[in-house]
Amino acid sequence: MNLTLRQLQAFRAVADLGSFSEAAERLHLSQPALSATIRKLEEMLNVRLFDRTTRQIALTPEGEELRRLANRLIDEFEAVSGDLQDYLARRRGRVVVAALPSLAAVTLPRVLARFKARHPGIDVIIRDTLHDQIQDLVESGAADFGLTVTPAAHRDFSFQPLIVDRFVMVCPRGHKLAKRRSVSWADMVLYPIITMARTSSVRQYIDAACAQAGIPSHSQYDAEHLATIGALVHEGLGIAALPSLTTPLLRFADLVEIPITAPHVERVMGIVRRSGRSPSVAARALIELVVADSEAAAVPA
Repeated sequence: MNLTLRQLQAFRAVADLGSFSEAAERLHLSQPALSATIRKLEEMLNVRLFDRTTRQIALTPEGEELRRLANRLIDEFEAVSGDLQDYLARRRGRVVVAALPSLAAVTLPRVLARFKARHPGIDVIIRDTLHDQIQDLVESGAADFGLTVTPAAHRDFSFQPLIVDRFVMVCPRGHKLAKRRSVSWADMVLYPIITMARTSSVRQYIDAACAQAGIPSHSQYDAEHLATIGALVHEGLGIAALPSLTTPLLRFADLVEIPITAPHVERVMGIVRRSGRSPSVAARALIELVVADSEAAAVPA
């Protein structure tokens, strides 16, 4: 049995109006075409749906039951259709973004403010975590996209670069290196160094820079969170090398920020998605704003 939505809508119109001619007018059909639709429906169900006289029509008991079921099915279809239209029009939806803490705290909030103003019905979930976890979340589909550094070459991701972030040294204002216009990695290793945890992308860049400079990579303290590093440096327990994008989060510590040279180290940050997978309408809307924000930030004032 293959009932169609059109048959049910035609049946309900006749049942509600009690007239084939009025139902045909509402449905923009000819009366013979509507009569043929109802007749085919009765043949398919092998029951009479209407008792017809020369003056009126009335539903049979089977017709009453079909009207109850038809009302439910048509109402549910219209609700689903409305939900889909809202989704496609970016009025409803859900987006999960996995982002490095620096991007989640510095870049993402201003983008989300504009996004929420444009699409108040779309829910956004933020997973601020480390690079490896971001890759896992995107790969598994638990996140629609990630905001992080260049992904591992062996993983099946597409990557859209957005930001080039340079490394700087941060130290207390009274530190011996605080007056320098720039410092080298060789200068820094003469002092206690505070670094991010070994599992972080920041630490991996630091280790690579030290290897490139031919100097040992060591740390006085390892910390998981930027606020911890800022507090340790503020208390004079060491200096730190951090991406410049993270330093706005350390204003509470009143630290000096100095460019690092020899070697000059940068990290490219952008949007990570699963290769060959189209983003949802809601995710695409957010990605468009993220890209527009990065492009606007790159244009000199």
